[in-house]
Amino acid sequence: MKKSALLILIVVMPGLLSLSSCKSREEKTIDRLENLSERVEENGDKFDVEEWNGIMKELEDISDDIDDCNFTSNQRKEVGRLQTRFYKSVLKNSPKIFSGALSTIGSGLKEGLMDDDFDENGLKEQFDEMEDAFKDALESFEDGMNDLNDEMDNISDELNDLGEELDDLVD
Repeated sequence: MKKSALLILIVVMPGLLSLSSCKSREEKTIDRLENLSERVEENGDKFDVEEWNGIMKELEDISDDIDDCNFTSNQRKEVGRLQTRFYKSVLKNSPKIFSGALSTIGSGLKEGLMDDDFDENGLKEQFDEMEDAFKDALESFEDGMNDLNDEMDNISDELNDLGEELDDLVD
């Protein structure tokens, strides 16, 4: 009898363990969104334009999966929290994204225009004026993004408060 009980444990236990480690499509989608949000929070300031394009493509794929999932009430709250977290991180890094794009444009423009056929003094003066205009635009953009980030913090806090109130009403 002991041998058959031991045999059953050996055969059944791995199957039970494998079932408990399986995640639903909804849980996997939430995990992917959480991982993406964490990557953007931790490394978004180091991403270049190509990496941001990849991040946005990945978000699009996750969003498609979100649309196809049947989330529980708690899972929907978690998805909303993670989406807010993701977009907040994107907004926080927007000035860096914008600055990187402007630097790339400015460098390419400077290289393209700096050849022997141009009056270097006149061109340098025009380029310096453009560079100053870009810097002013970037500063203005950064201020706007910081204001928007503050507003997103306020909205996030309000949503969390509303979620807690809703939980209290449901309980």
